[in-house]
Amino acid sequence: MNRNKRGEMPEISRKMYKDVKKYDRQQFTAFCVDLYKYGFEDGRESVPGIDLQEVFRAVSETKGIGEKKMAAIKASIEEVFSKGKGAETKNERED
Repeated sequence: MNRNKRGEMPEISRKMYKDVKKYDRQQFTAFCVDLYKYGFEDGRESVPGIDLQEVFRAVSETKGIGEKKMAAIKASIEEVFSKGKGAETKNERED
């Protein structure tokens, strides 16, 4: 399955539909993986990145959030995002 343009999956035509119906398990799995990757890439491109410093600034300006609570929030958020970067790097290696 080839993409026509970056970010656009080709329309599934009648011919492609008939071909998919004839796939064996391995071919169908490869087709589904490609389809998933197209959707994953499109979803990733459609979501803007997060600036953690802006998040920290917004949270710190919230009434009732002191220095100790802010430090705990920063530690929690940085831990989650550092795990996410590790997982993202792992997924990129698999591609």
